[in-house]
Amino acid sequence: MLINSRCPGVAVSSEEIGDLMMVFWQKWRSASPVRRGAITREQYWILRLLMEGGEMKIKDLASAIGCTAGSASVAVKRLERAGLVRRARSEKDERVVTVSLGKQGFRTLDAWRGQQLASMATLFEPLSSDERRTLHGLLEKALAAGGSLPTSPIRSPGGRRS
Repeated sequence: MLINSRCPGVAVSSEEIGDLMMVFWQKWRSASPVRRGAITREQYWILRLLMEGGEMKIKDLASAIGCTAGSASVAVKRLERAGLVRRARSEKDERVVTVSLGKQGFRTLDAWRGQQLASMATLFEPLSSDERRTLHGLLEKALAAGGSLPTSPIRSPGGRRS
């Protein structure tokens, strides 16, 4: 049971924690490249999937982000024009197009991630090192219990965990 820091001796409900997490999520999203208008939601998730999984077929990207292959194809073409991804047609079947993240794509994602993390860092400045460690452990425990803990961290070429 967690104790309310504003009212010592009073337990904190799951709903109160949920409300705080929603506020945190809103702050996190407001710092995202999608919210800043740098990229569309589909384009962002395509880049993230390519970073995590490497080269993918357009149809698999579409399925993973929940859009049509045509919509994913348009997003990929825009990303290619921006120099963030590379497209290649299969030699065996020209209908099959694979996409991979280019060096500029890695650099761009890394820069966006750095901006987002920097904007969020101010939320954690008041916490001591021990409090941060405790918060980290509690979040990992809660996410693991819900089956939402990533099996492997996303790492960019710069080595930062995403």
